[in-house]
Amino acid sequence: MRKLLPLLFPMLVFVSCAGNGGSTDTTTTPPPPQSWGDERLLAVLDAQDHRNTPALCAFLKDSSATVRAAAALAFASVQDSTAQPCLIEALSDANTTVRINAAFALGLVADSASLAELSKAADREKEQAAVQSMMESGFRAELGLRKHDATWFISYLQSGNRDVRTRSMQSLARLPKEELAPIANDILQAVAVEKDPTVRMFLVGALKSNATKELTNKLTDLALSDSLPMIRIAALRALGANKDKGQAAFFLDRLNDSDAGVQQTALEQLQLIEGPLNGDAIWKTAQEHADYSIKLPLYGLVMKHGSPETQLVCRSLMESLSHQDLGPYWNAALISAIGPTMAQDSLLVLLRSTRPAVERQAALEQWLVSFHEKLKTMEITTEGRDRWLAGFMQEVFSTRDAGLIAAVSEKLGEEDPSFLKFSLTEPTVSALRQALHPIRDLETLQYLDQAIAKRDGLPAPAHKSLPFNHPIDLARLRTLKQGQQYRITTTKGGIILALEPEIAPGSCVAFDSLVTAGYYNGKAFHRVIPNFVAQGGCPRGDGYGGMPWTLRTEIGPQGFVEGAVGLASAGHDTESCQFFIMTAAAPHLDGRYTRFAHVVSGMDVAKKLQVGDVMKRVERMP
Repeated sequence: MRKLLPLLFPMLVFVSCAGNGGSTDTTTTPPPPQSWGDERLLAVLDAQDHRNTPALCAFLKDSSATVRAAAALAFASVQDSTAQPCLIEALSDANTTVRINAAFALGLVADSASLAELSKAADREKEQAAVQSMMESGFRAELGLRKHDATWFISYLQSGNRDVRTRSMQSLARLPKEELAPIANDILQAVAVEKDPTVRMFLVGALKSNATKELTNKLTDLALSDSLPMIRIAALRALGANKDKGQAAFFLDRLNDSDAGVQQTALEQLQLIEGPLNGDAIWKTAQEHADYSIKLPLYGLVMKHGSPETQLVCRSLMESLSHQDLGPYWNAALISAIGPTMAQDSLLVLLRSTRPAVERQAALEQWLVSFHEKLKTMEITTEGRDRWLAGFMQEVFSTRDAGLIAAVSEKLGEEDPSFLKFSLTEPTVSALRQALHPIRDLETLQYLDQAIAKRDGLPAPAHKSLPFNHPIDLARLRTLKQGQQYRITTTKGGIILALEPEIAPGSCVAFDSLVTAGYYNGKAFHRVIPNFVAQGGCPRGDGYGGMPWTLRTEIGPQGFVEGAVGLASAGHDTESCQFFIMTAAAPHLDGRYTRFAHVVSGMDVAKKLQVGDVMKRVERMP
């Protein structure tokens, strides 16, 4: 008997047929033909794009298995819980592909009752591929439906299914430290014997539980000498979870690692330590390091922890650098480093300027840092706090800059309702809404709505998808073949992507259209997190930009493994022009974001990317 996880499915010990839980997607066979030339499927696609559940349920009754399979998979993108009865019925379809797709889609919206139906379907299923699909879908649903303890997750190391092992260990690593502490020794033993790099990476991340000598020694050894950068990065993060200033010298030493991602991670952990730190040692390392992405943040730490004499020299050097144009991202890093010592009026001048958005964002952040420092030193009294902060908000709002307004509105979510009533008046809100584009500035409006709800004592507003506003160019879609390749020439080298229009037709058409229009040429990677993503394509360069249209979220069974390429979003059905490249597996993104391509070559380049690296040229290959 096949049952779903403890309550619902047994241990999943079969070997996955897909077997790509942590690897870059590659292929040595010609890509399959593109199927959107079939007129019958275009009707299914239209129903998917319009989130028309009744129409898709009707397509599940179609005489053509091809149409039924497409309709079943379409529900993975729609994610409408009212479709559960249709999908449960499709689990008994005569066609195996229909059953597999229905199981996948059902797993994304399952409740306990539908999960039980999935278990029954797995029991009666005869085709091994369908059994696997049903059990994997049930497992993913189970992860989201119920809270499980660390022992439950660690038990799945016995599974022979790579997808299950990967998901289990990532879920384990995301648990709070207190829940991991009781099984720290079990995790330590698992790290010693685990062979799969991705599973091992998550296990190392789960060693953040406590700072025992044995654990700290193991993590230090891994961070220092493991052959894989992904393991060294995971070890550094686990060490940093305790924010122990005794580790500062080690993090400083790791800035000399051969891998840029390891260096960035060591810097991040160093910045998280409250101190006091050895400012003179940091100054020495900063002077020796050639990379501005490391050097400038270290200067910022010197201004916090260095001796008065060292701080004076450091500030003088930074002021000299400020007269040069280092490029927007390094200019922003310089503002962040020198910002706490700048007058607030000077930061306001930067904020109001026409300088690149990323530099103005840095000025905004540093104004807030300076403001909080003045509160600590009583330079601004508690009574005068609201007046100062409200005045600053009005300065930001007066810029009518969507990114700055978004950043401030996000901060407003942390304020008391009484302050929000005083500062976020209806005339102010009305003026902001008139200045913001309802689609392009959606993320800003979401932050604003959250602050307004808190002001009014209401729960945070639920995410609502925008109305359908960007039809797929069907003529262009018919020209796209599965596996169509694109070359991204970056400042670090070349990356080649292959599109997946079979699963994400609208996203692929939009990407192809932007590429052929030259949109991505010159755009930067504005967000890079080692062992996670490199994200770029923002028209503003600070992550708050988009197009005056949105795309529908398109979900397929191939998940966010290393090398997957997805579209950034501000919630379901809000995708636009920003895309990200996965530099490690992140199964928690599956079912939430659109995957529309994968890296064919150049993963080594993708892993070297840093904030500010530019896409010199993005072009469609013959």
